[in-house]
Amino acid sequence: MWQSTRAITIDAPPDDVWPWIVQMGFPSYRAGWYTAHWLDRLTFGIKHASADEIRPELQQLKPSDRIPDSQDWSVYFTVAEVDPPRALILYSTRHVMKPIRSADFSWAFILRRREEDQTQLIVRARVRYKPRWAMPFVEFVIGAGDYVNAEAILHGIKDRAERAQRWRTASHLRSTPAA
Repeated sequence: MWQSTRAITIDAPPDDVWPWIVQMGFPSYRAGWYTAHWLDRLTFGIKHASADEIRPELQQLKPSDRIPDSQDWSVYFTVAEVDPPRALILYSTRHVMKPIRSADFSWAFILRRREEDQTQLIVRARVRYKPRWAMPFVEFVIGAGDYVNAEAILHGIKDRAERAQRWRTASHLRSTPAA
């Protein structure tokens, strides 16, 4: 089994971070994974960039919904648990690449309130795979890829949520009458 846990602190409350989490998925169908578009294009050939806005039509998920992770839907996640604005847990057996023959992959996005207007976003990936002898490949190739992608996802969500938070604060200040 392989696992990875990464976290970031976001200067926005969980209710304002959650909409970015719930709309994730392959960018032709959902809002993307918030990784750099040049990286997505280079590594996966993805043509669409991740969204920079909240998309109201993508704000509802329920257990057993499928979230695409490929253009042709051959790779996807199944929603295992959704607990707004605290947790989204995805599951997949479709994320297989040679020499891996089978994989049980869970991906958890956990939001914890820190300060009044701060969220700790934790991303945990766990994979049980076969054959076991593929461990060096998993550790060095999958591990390195996870590091790059997970960091990009965390920072992409942080940047978007904090930008939206600053915009809301500035809009509120502009609309508040001077005393």
